[in-house]
Amino acid sequence: MPSSPALLGRLRARHLALVVALDERRSLRRAAADIALTQPAATKLLHDLEDALGAPLFERHAWGMSPTPYGETFVHHARGMLNDLARAEADIRAQRSGATGSLRVGGATGAVPRFVAPAIGALREAHPKVRVFALINTSEVLVDALRRGDLDVAVTPRPPDDDLDGIETRPLADEPLAFVARAGHPLAGRTDATLPVLRALTWIVPPPGSPLRRDFDAIHAAAGARPPTDLIETVSIVATLALLQSSDALSLLPEGLAHHYENQGLLARLAVAPSGPDTRYEVMMRSSRPLAPAAAAFVEALDRLAKAEAGTAAGCGARMPRDGGPASKTPERVPVRRPPGRRKPRPSS
Repeated sequence: MPSSPALLGRLRARHLALVVALDERRSLRRAAADIALTQPAATKLLHDLEDALGAPLFERHAWGMSPTPYGETFVHHARGMLNDLARAEADIRAQRSGATGSLRVGGATGAVPRFVAPAIGALREAHPKVRVFALINTSEVLVDALRRGDLDVAVTPRPPDDDLDGIETRPLADEPLAFVARAGHPLAGRTDATLPVLRALTWIVPPPGSPLRRDFDAIHAAAGARPPTDLIETVSIVATLALLQSSDALSLLPEGLAHHYENQGLLARLAVAPSGPDTRYEVMMRSSRPLAPAAAAFVEALDRLAKAEAGTAAGCGARMPRDGGPASKTPERVPVRRPPGRRKPRPSS
């Protein structure tokens, strides 16, 4: 829907910058300083914008200012428009230096070896001069970055709160989870390890509120047990690997990521596999913005990867690893049972 001519004739980039600065600073004086205006000039600018929209955007308080419901709506769109302007400027600079477009992609850590990295490689092979920025983080961070316009597309599970207003999603692929430990761990290769045995050890897990932590808790709840309490929480895969390699702790990772690091000798997947739902990766985009050519080509590469993987797995009848290696057997799903008597088996140190 096109904007009214009256609004287009009055709206300027500084209006957008002012309301975003006001939302962040909650002070007219500090917001004005951020965009190099005097306070009287900022007051007039805000009044003109509210008059053009016919709605109050901010409430004045003794301690500062806060957005009204109208203001929250406008700030959301203003932030996106400023990001689009910055993106346009960056794309033009890139074109002047020889680039043919840019892509800003986000990915959950588990999606990187299986989808994000191969799709970037396919895009760059077809379009070598496309500039790529990749943000690897939690699903909540990625969704927020999409809403702000900092990313074009993200590959991630849904965030636990499932708040995807303004985000278009499409399913990409499901992935099982795997219990992992350092290479040479006492439990590596043992098929008699049970969930009660594993629960007694230290676990490296994401903090509450993340999709993988939700899955971790659900695995134990499905077995009628409380999750372990001896936890080290981190969202960093680098920290997870370092902590695993320096101890007998365990962790839970998407199978593709586990296989990727197992191939490098950095960890081992345990023979007992968690029972529960797989992780579902989705492709997410802003519903209010069409994809730029480079982003559209990246999404097409993702779709080709998912279809090729599904076809290969169906043809060979085996679970395919996520980094292009040979087909691997699925770890045995051992039923949860309590150890006999009062003894609690522990791995040797």
